Amino acid sequence: MSLRAAFAVLLALIPMLSPASARAARDAEQAAVVDSLFAGSTLDLSALERAVMVRNPSLAAMRSAWQAMEARADRAGAWDDPRLTGMVAPRSLGSSDVDPGYSVEITQMVPLFGPRAAMGKASRAMARSMLEDYRAMRLEMLRAARGLYFQLFLLARSIEVNRELADLMAQFRRVALQKYSAGVVGQQDALQAELELAMLDHQIVSLGRTRGETQARLRALVHDETDRPFPDPPPELPHIEHALADTTFRAAAQNRPEIRARQAAVEARRFEIAAAGRTRVPELMLLGRYDRAMDAPEWRTMVGAGVTLPIWFGKNAAGVREAKQGLRQASEEALAVSDSIRAQVDIARERVRETSHELEIVETRVVPASERALASVRAGYEANRSDFLTLLTAERDLARARLDRYQSIAMVHVALADLERAIGLEPASLREEEPR
Repeated sequence: MSLRAAFAVLLALIPMLSPASARAARDAEQAAVVDSLFAGSTLDLSALERAVMVRNPSLAAMRSAWQAMEARADRAGAWDDPRLTGMVAPRSLGSSDVDPGYSVEITQMVPLFGPRAAMGKASRAMARSMLEDYRAMRLEMLRAARGLYFQLFLLARSIEVNRELADLMAQFRRVALQKYSAGVVGQQDALQAELELAMLDHQIVSLGRTRGETQARLRALVHDETDRPFPDPPPELPHIEHALADTTFRAAAQNRPEIRARQAAVEARRFEIAAAGRTRVPELMLLGRYDRAMDAPEWRTMVGAGVTLPIWFGKNAAGVREAKQGLRQASEEALAVSDSIRAQVDIARERVRETSHELEIVETRVVPASERALASVRAGYEANRSDFLTLLTAERDLARARLDRYQSIAMVHVALADLERAIGLEPASLREEEPR
């Protein structure tokens, strides 16, 4: 490659290396993640979870807050900058009797035994606590995305069931009109069917409005500024059984970032107590000076040392008391968080068991029985052996049974999502590398 060609390649790469170009590339990549949600015919749950993790602005804000706390921790443990001061004797400048008089002094605090090191450790512990808060928010956003996904599934299926029932009711209405024309029944059967159709149409409109609200929440969750509708989830969700090896508080104690955050906060408070105790220890200050105003050259250069005088013992004692109470507060908060998480795990585990049992009953007994009952009543009505009210009741029972089935499916998935949230699990595909 010639020198001119190499220089041209270098010029082409320079914009790509700039912070603005890197930010634009990152924004484009994140936008592509959101665009992938609309590419398929159905909404993919894993793709939605990924989009929330990379696009949610609240998560980005929490991550920046954690990184800012890490930077603050580095600053808290660092030495103060040295101080340079200078003085000049104005009347000596331009004088024919004496040389110009000036002095230069540099001082440096050396916190060998003071609270600075302990405060730096406390700040780093608080940074770890904020990191765990960030991870807890990730779990919470993941749980919110799953909840909206399963709600969207239920709304789509409810609209589908109501449309199927509207088609079925239209058939009933035609039968009722035929029987009314034949003088077999009165006009009330056809009027009742018309009323039922109107109610079903209203229900479809109402469900559509709720679906639009759910999609708006999804757009906010993934920071999508367009008005394009999300595709519906698949018509059937897989029947899943949780494969969690441990669904007890012991697993949550190992995984929940909230517990680790409180532990880090307790550690930070202990370091604060140590720092408060060290305020009673003098801090060393080193000093160097050059004073041109001294007549003897041997006196012009001077070095020295000084110490702080922590004589206000009441102030120091108050700082220690404050730090100890902060430790007590953090310890009690850690116990409260553990108790809350223990209850969350127990409740979520029981809810999974209950919803799974309910789904089994609805699928194996309620829905088949309702379908057989409607078929029997419909045949009886067409043969003039049953009235329209009985047919309408059977149709409503079937609608309720089908909706209960879809609701049970959604609730099983929601309960499993709650259990994973209670234990503190995040999909392996979404786990980030451990920050250094």
